[in-house]
Amino acid sequence: MHTLPIFRKWWRHIGNAIMAVLPPVNFLTLHYFYFTATCIIASIIFYLTSTPWQSVAYVDSIFMCVSAMTGAGLNTVDLSTLNTFQQAILFTLLILGHAILISLTVLVVRKRAFEAKFKGVSDERERERSTRNPSQVEMQVQEPVQGSTGTDLSGENGEGHGCKPRPKTSVLVQMKPGESSSREEQLWLDDDQKTIGGTPRHHHHRVFPMAGIGARPDLHNHPRDAVPNVPLVAKDSVSGFKGMLRGTQKYMASKGLVSRNSQFHDLTPAERDELGGVEYKAVSFLSVVVFLYFILFIIFGMIGVGGWLEANDPAVTRTNGLSPFWTGAFFAVSAFVNSGMSLLDANMTALQLNAYPLLTMGLLILAGNTLFPCFLRFIIWTMRIMLPDRPKWQSWRITLDFILEHPRRVYTNLFPARHTWYLLGTIIILNGIDWAAFELLSIGNKDIESLPTEYRVLDGLFQALAVRAGGFYVVTIADLRQGLLVLYVLMMYVSAYPVTLTMRNTNVYEERSLGIYAHDESPDSPANTSRSNVVMDLIRHHLGRPGLSETSRGYFVHQQLRSQLSHDLWWIALAVFFIAIRESDHYESQPVAFSTFNIIFEVVSAYGCVGVSLGFPGKNYSFCGAWHTISKLILAAVALRGRHRGLPVAIDKAIMLPSESLAWAEEEDAAMRRDRSRAWAQEHGPVGSV
Repeated sequence: MHTLPIFRKWWRHIGNAIMAVLPPVNFLTLHYFYFTATCIIASIIFYLTSTPWQSVAYVDSIFMCVSAMTGAGLNTVDLSTLNTFQQAILFTLLILGHAILISLTVLVVRKRAFEAKFKGVSDERERERSTRNPSQVEMQVQEPVQGSTGTDLSGENGEGHGCKPRPKTSVLVQMKPGESSSREEQLWLDDDQKTIGGTPRHHHHRVFPMAGIGARPDLHNHPRDAVPNVPLVAKDSVSGFKGMLRGTQKYMASKGLVSRNSQFHDLTPAERDELGGVEYKAVSFLSVVVFLYFILFIIFGMIGVGGWLEANDPAVTRTNGLSPFWTGAFFAVSAFVNSGMSLLDANMTALQLNAYPLLTMGLLILAGNTLFPCFLRFIIWTMRIMLPDRPKWQSWRITLDFILEHPRRVYTNLFPARHTWYLLGTIIILNGIDWAAFELLSIGNKDIESLPTEYRVLDGLFQALAVRAGGFYVVTIADLRQGLLVLYVLMMYVSAYPVTLTMRNTNVYEERSLGIYAHDESPDSPANTSRSNVVMDLIRHHLGRPGLSETSRGYFVHQQLRSQLSHDLWWIALAVFFIAIRESDHYESQPVAFSTFNIIFEVVSAYGCVGVSLGFPGKNYSFCGAWHTISKLILAAVALRGRHRGLPVAIDKAIMLPSESLAWAEEEDAAMRRDRSRAWAQEHGPVGSV
C-alpha cells in the first residue's frame, strides 16, 4: 500500500534529475534534433540500399548524409558510384536541410500559432459575454494593462493585472492623421538619447532572462510580475520628443511608439491584439512568397541546367554512366542549397569552358544563400510599388509596408533597408576580393593560364562565388597558389558572418539576447553623418571599432562578433588537434598530402558548410575520404555544429510563438532602455543641449 507513493516520489525525482541535465527545448535544440534524427534515419537507409551489399561502409553513409543535410558538401565516396536511390537520398537531404526550407517551416508554425491565439481570444470573449453583463465587459476593456495606454509615455498599471495604479502624470504625444510617414519625418524613437525626468526604479523580475546563443527564454514568468519602469515626461519635453518619434498609426489606430530594432511599446492590450493581426497577415504573406521563391528557383534551376546538359553536352555525364538531365538537376539543387556536391567525379571542372552553366549556377548560389535576403526584399519592394493606390488595396499596402519597415518581427532572413544595403555591399566586396585574388595570384600558374582568357576570368568569378558558400570547384584547388589557399580558408571561415551578424544585429530583442541595454547613436553623430566612405561603413557595421562605447550601434555589432568568435574557434581548434593526432600515421607516410594545413583547410570547409576540398592524390573524393573512421566522425560533428552557427539566437521575435510574455518583454525593454538613457543623460547632460 505504501510502496506506490514512494515509487512515484522516486520516479519524480529521477525525472527531475534527467530534465535538469537535458538541454532546454527551444529552436536551437529542436533544430539539432531534426538534423541529427534525419541524418541517422537516412544513413541507415543509405547503408542498407547500397549495391553491392555493404559496398559503402556505414561511417561513409553517416558522413555523406550529414554532409548533404548540413550543406557541407564534402564526400568520402564518389557519388557516381552510388546507385540512383542513394543519389536520390542525398538529393532529398540537400533540400530538407536547406535554411530557406527551415525558415519557411518556422513561418508556417508561427502562422498556425497566430490562428490558435486568435481563436482562443475569440472563444474567451464569447465566454465573457455569456458570463458577464455588458458594463463589466466594457470596464475590463478600458482598463490599462502593464504600464501604457498607447497614447502616453508614462503609462499606468491596471488593477485587472494585480498591480497598483499610478497617478497619470504624463503628456500625450499627438500626431495628426495627415502627418507624413516618410523615412525622413518618421524617425526611430531614440529613447536612448533623450533626457527623461523621474526617479529611476530597479527591475527585479524579467519576462524572460537575457542570454546569448542558444539561451532558453523563460516564458513561465508571468508578465504581471515584470512591471516596467516607464518614465515620467514633462510637458515641455514634448517638442524635444516630437522629432524623435515614429508612431504606429500607419498600421493601426494607435499612438504607440517604435524604438530601436522595431520594438513596439506603449500599446494597450487591444492595440497589441491589433498589432498581432498585422503580424499575422505579414507572416501569412511571407509564407506564400518564400514558398514560391524556394520552389520556383529549384524548378527553373533544374530545368535550366538539366535541360542544357541534355541538349548541349550529354557526353560529359555519360562518361560516369549518368543521365544528363538528372546530373544537371542535381547540380542545380546543390548550387541553390550551397552544398557543392556533384554527381560528376570532375565536379565543375568538366564545365569550365561553358558560360551558361557557370552563370546559371553562380546565380543559384547567390539566390540560395548570401543574397537571399536582398533578393527577397527586392521582390517585396517591387510588389509594393506596383500596388494600385486604391482603397481595396489598402490592406495589402499596410501589410507590405509593415514587412519592409519591420521585417525582423516576422522573418529571420529579411532585414531593414539599411542593413540590406550593408549586406549587399559586404558580399560584393568579399567576392570581389576573391575574384581579384584568383586572377592576380594565378599569374604564372601554368595550370590556370592554359585556360582561354575570357574563361579564366569567368572561372575566377565562379570560384569566388563557390569558395564562400557554393562548394564547387571549377579548377583543381590543389593546383592553386598557397597564398590563394590561405585566403580561401579565411573566406570559408567568415562565409556565414555577413548574414549571421546582420540577423543578430537586427533582432528585435538584441539587447536582451546580449544582456546589454544602450542608447542609440544620435542622428547627428559622425557614424550617421559621414556616409561618403562606404568601405569604412561596411567594416564599422560588421566588425565594430576598438574602444566603442555602449552608446553606439557599433557596440552591439562588436559584442555579437565577440560572441560568434567564441562560439566558433574552439570547435575548429579541437577538431584540427584530434584529427591531426589520429592521422599521424598517414602524415608519416605521406607528409605532403596529410599536412596540417590540408587538415585545417578541410575542417574549416566543413565548419563553414562550404564543401571545397584540396582532395587526395589519385582520387576524386574529398581529402577526408582518406581519413580514419574516427576522423570522419569528428568532421561530421564539426559540419553539424557549423550548420547551426548561422541560426538566430533563442530570443528572437521571428522564431518565437506569439504570447503575452513577448508583448510584455517589449514594454520592459523600453523601460529598461529609458532607465539607461536617464542614467546616461545625468552623466553627460541632455542630448541636444548646449
